[in-house]
Amino acid sequence: MKKIDRIYVLDKILKERRTPISVDALKERLECSQATVYRVIATLRDEFNAPINSDENGVYYDRSAQFDLPGIRLNAEETQGLLMAAQLLEDLQSDSLQKPMQRILDGIDKVLQQKGIRNRRMIQIIPALSRKPDPNVFQQVMTGLQQQKKLNISYQNRQQQEHTERLVSPLRLTSYRNAWYLDAWCHLRDDIRLFALEQIQHISIDVEQAREVSTAELRAHYADSYGIFSGPMKHTAEIKINTDMAPWTVFEHWHSQQHMEKLDGSHILLHIPYNDNRELIADVMRLGPAAQVLAPESLRKQFKTQLRDIQSVYD
Repeated sequence: MKKIDRIYVLDKILKERRTPISVDALKERLECSQATVYRVIATLRDEFNAPINSDENGVYYDRSAQFDLPGIRLNAEETQGLLMAAQLLEDLQSDSLQKPMQRILDGIDKVLQQKGIRNRRMIQIIPALSRKPDPNVFQQVMTGLQQQKKLNISYQNRQQQEHTERLVSPLRLTSYRNAWYLDAWCHLRDDIRLFALEQIQHISIDVEQAREVSTAELRAHYADSYGIFSGPMKHTAEIKINTDMAPWTVFEHWHSQQHMEKLDGSHILLHIPYNDNRELIADVMRLGPAAQVLAPESLRKQFKTQLRDIQSVYD
């Protein structure tokens, strides 16, 4: 436990107690030596002006004094979240949103400064292969979501490069792997569809109220899918991984219903449910010779086909 963490823990202990607490008890609660307990008490009293008193039974707070530790205490994950949020806001700023966005960014900077991060730009979060949407598209999608209005969009299919005009009811906005996606009820297809924001060419807010889809229905639509793709689970992939070549894979989380089986000291077997295999194949490809698809046979065949297609480019 870090010193600053012990200071906040000690403050919490003293605020919750109505009687003095002994140094021996604090040694156990703060997970430290007696000398460290005395140093933490001295720091809280001398540097933070905490109203700490002591008697033969231990230390306690003077209840007549009003005291709170300054600032907002954040852990590493919360600090990282604020840094990522600040970067997302900066990336999505448009002319019309510059002032309100800046107010939010100033607030984030203030909180980070209380954590000791004076200049967040000294900490880099590099989004690999990011796909940024047009700021106007992002703003219109956000407005449609909040006002529960249908959206008219001109959408370009990524594979066929075809344009279609869609009327959609926005349901949820998702940031996934450095790209933004809109879950929406497509009134052309009469079903839930996923739209990549950078593929939306034109957008306008419709006058009609959006169709409502329950959270349970939306969750069920994506519950068994792998990655960003939807649909019920149809297959289970078996992927053998050499952990000598890719040791980090034992800590990776691929799917909420995955099962990891240790085969020997150098190999694990991943069981991963999926519907659409496009993202799964890409994730296995990144492991190179460290991974081998064992089942199902249809996935093995498609994997081999892609490997042959890649090889043909270099032949």
